[in-house]
Amino acid sequence: MKPKRPISVWIAQIILGIYAAGIFLLVLWGLYKGLAEGIPNPPLFIVTTVGILTFAALFFSGVWGMAIRRPWGRWLGVAGLTVLLIAAAITQTSRWISDGGSRFVSLRFLFAVLVVAGLGSLAYMVAAGDASDAFFSRKVTKARRPVDQGSDN
Repeated sequence: MKPKRPISVWIAQIILGIYAAGIFLLVLWGLYKGLAEGIPNPPLFIVTTVGILTFAALFFSGVWGMAIRRPWGRWLGVAGLTVLLIAAAITQTSRWISDGGSRFVSLRFLFAVLVVAGLGSLAYMVAAGDASDAFFSRKVTKARRPVDQGSDN
């Protein structure tokens, strides 16, 4: 019997899938706007589009690899979560600093800590959690029942 997919893997797949879909929609919107209104700087547009699609490929590959229980999918998922963790740490702290940081314990500060700590713990659970180890190593988690050998009568 295959081990059940851990909740940390489910959450990681959902988060990475949402970001991958959002990035693809963003690129499609950019292509539509570029075709409709013209592209003022085509080389920059191409480099930016390829860069953004690289992150989408990372997120999508992590989701797909975790879905088929491959170790590379696990580590691509951890890499994607780490990218989101770094981005969240930068954006959340810069928002707090831009407000002047007048109140150390504010609702915005607590939300920033929650987001960064949540992503960090999720990345850790997918990378080093016992349930993730069992899931991606394809080990059987329950003992098999002995095969009936028949009766001696």
